[in-house]
Amino acid sequence: MEISQLTRININLLVTLQVLLQERNASSSAVRLNLSQSTISKNLSQLRHVFADPLFHRVSHGLMPTPLAQELEPKLNIAINAINEIFSPSTFELKKFQGCFKISMQESAFEFVLSKVMQRVLDEAPNMQIDTYFKDSISIEQLNQGRLDFVIIPHDIGQKPNLSNQLHSEELYRDELVCLVRDSNPVLQKTWNQQTYLDSKHIHVKDNELGIPMFDQSLSKLGFQREVIVQAPDFNAATSLCKHSDLIFTTTSTWADSVVNTNKLIKLTMPCQSDPVVYSLIWHQRSESNHAHTWLRQQLLSVFSD
Repeated sequence: MEISQLTRININLLVTLQVLLQERNASSSAVRLNLSQSTISKNLSQLRHVFADPLFHRVSHGLMPTPLAQELEPKLNIAINAINEIFSPSTFELKKFQGCFKISMQESAFEFVLSKVMQRVLDEAPNMQIDTYFKDSISIEQLNQGRLDFVIIPHDIGQKPNLSNQLHSEELYRDELVCLVRDSNPVLQKTWNQQTYLDSKHIHVKDNELGIPMFDQSLSKLGFQREVIVQAPDFNAATSLCKHSDLIFTTTSTWADSVVNTNKLIKLTMPCQSDPVVYSLIWHQRSESNHAHTWLRQQLLSVFSD
């Protein structure tokens, strides 16, 4: 687009488009922007003319963005953040900051990462809000699209998530694999070794982004395979199934320590060779110049450096 044509673009239209993409609902967008629904409709009509695309289709639960709108979203977020920085005060005061950060993570990270910084957030950034999501429902793709600010993801040390060049990652902490069994599991009457482990039935917490764990891939290379009977959606579900059956739950040592006493479970060492599990914090480069984002990132990273 020629520079002369840019003068005809109203920034209010771009802000409206950004909020519509985030909310996927005209009514909630109007409330958030303190505008009437008729104004939102008028702005959307102008946007459709500018981009020569419907941008959204009405569905039962709100608005569904078109492929073009989805393509525009990350570019729009970068542009509006840049414009916002131009008009932002040069000095950043954390106590006066008002904004919301969206974090996606496995539920184990709620206990071992986010909970460790919440009081610090309340004390030092009292007006900051944090929305949290389970990683399997919203994760790295949404981080690319600007719908998330952070993702905390556990992965085997040799199985890093597939990240674009615009995503940055830093290790939070490492953990070891252990096994959980209920206190009446028959394996406790046997010699606990690799063969006993492989002869048993297992629970596995699935991860659609990472696929087959490196641990299972390593077993396969040695000609072994564990029998996974249940694919659980999260750690709590797997723990509950382990508590009420003779299934073995292979998990991290930190998670095991947090649940053994309240669930009558026994923690056993991992009898097979395995690599550590790494918890990584991931964010997008568009947030590098955001002072509040940088502060929160430093708090999350400091949990284990402290």
